[in-house]
Amino acid sequence: MSKLHKSLIVLVLLSGILAGCGGTLEDTYVLATLKQACGTELVSVGFKYSFDTPNFIGAAKSVALAREGSQIEFFVGQDIQDKLKDLQGKKFTVAARKYFSPYIHFVVDYIVVGSDTIQVGEPSGVKLPLLRPAAQFTAPEEYETLDLGKITPNLGTLNDIKDKKFKVADAKITWNEIPEGGASVGYFSINLRNIRFFVDEQDEGMLAILNAMMNEGKGFEGGIHYTSNPTSLSKDYRERLRSGGKVKIGYLIFGGNAVNTAM
Repeated sequence: MSKLHKSLIVLVLLSGILAGCGGTLEDTYVLATLKQACGTELVSVGFKYSFDTPNFIGAAKSVALAREGSQIEFFVGQDIQDKLKDLQGKKFTVAARKYFSPYIHFVVDYIVVGSDTIQVGEPSGVKLPLLRPAAQFTAPEEYETLDLGKITPNLGTLNDIKDKKFKVADAKITWNEIPEGGASVGYFSINLRNIRFFVDEQDEGMLAILNAMMNEGKGFEGGIHYTSNPTSLSKDYRERLRSGGKVKIGYLIFGGNAVNTAM
């Protein structure tokens, strides 16, 4: 059977699946792997593709990351993180469109699971992180190499790094709910030998990467900026949470790329 014949069958089958879920869908999506959808051999009118239970390794708000072997691609869709939580352990199909700027990524139109069609759609205001091959990246000079083992919740060591930018390698990433302003607030943390720093980050793409790194047990490698004022952190806070406060990420290395927050 020719590749073209197979593609036509896939188009008919997927259209039938979506139509059978109670939705009205005029467009068709070619079933593909990530490698096929990102390449040029598998033709799809309008660059529309479907993916059979893709391996989503991390998500934050409207940005998610899917892995296929060593290949990792961005998927964006309105509130996709919440929608993916309901799909754990289930078979599903993602119908998405391929975009080429700022690099190849996919905008999710629908997720089909069982007899249900979940409408997703393009989110507003989402900017993907800036990527550069790690082999072509040199850390900016302002990021210092410090003896990280000497940094502790002690006020003296924290004053020594106030406002500094420094490099971190192979640090564990965790998710933490901490008390803040009378409520419990969630933060990723970068955990060093004797201390951890909470990541002050709003960029959805960067948060999705941190989530993927945590889920896959990847150590954090990158540059961080210590932005907390140590004297504003009580001794109880520092010792109870084993924390030095908050940092911002300048860059990180992930999936063979150096990643910066989108501007």
